[in-house]
Amino acid sequence: MQYVGKNTVVSTKFLEISTQIFLQPVRYTRKPRWLPKAPSKMFRVPIRPQISVEERNELFHLFTNYRTCMKAIYKQMEEELEKSSTGEEVLNEIIQKEEKEWQQCLAINNDWNAEVASDRDERIAKEKEIERQTILENLINSEEEKRKMMEMIEEQVRIEKEKSRYYITEENIDEAIENALNNIVSYNYAIDLNGTKFDGENKSKEADNESPKLTVESIN
Repeated sequence: MQYVGKNTVVSTKFLEISTQIFLQPVRYTRKPRWLPKAPSKMFRVPIRPQISVEERNELFHLFTNYRTCMKAIYKQMEEELEKSSTGEEVLNEIIQKEEKEWQQCLAINNDWNAEVASDRDERIAKEKEIERQTILENLINSEEEKRKMMEMIEEQVRIEKEKSRYYITEENIDEAIENALNNIVSYNYAIDLNGTKFDGENKSKEADNESPKLTVESIN
């Protein structure tokens, strides 16, 4: 009995020591949640926080992404639970149903691809035809411009050939000089409003001819 009592005392002391070591008191820095509101704050209405439009949009975007992810997780868990709780026949039926839906979606996708390819081929054919017509018109316009340019060049060559007959060369320079000396052209003239031409040199010569001559008589 003494031995048992001694062990009991030792164990009790050990519990007291361990309790003192591992016991951590909790001191509330704020009022506990189960206490009622203070009378001084009973009728106080808290001010709602003002959130900017950009922050509200960002929060809405984040919440939408979170809700979408959680819905996907819930749906995946439901499917996994359904698969685990159903038998082999039900699983095969689900697989066949999914395969059938996949084939239907694939057929619809192929129809859409064929329709888009047909529209694309038709659009490309129209664009090629328009491009061909444009290139043909450009070629025709270019040929027309070349033809007009050649006609203009030929006309200029013809005019220059006609003018070349009157060019002064080494062979006809003596004849040109003699012709210029024999046919003197005077540009000293005036034109009135009626288009009458008044030659200055002829008038001056006539005036010199008509002017009275002074005669000097000698007195003996």
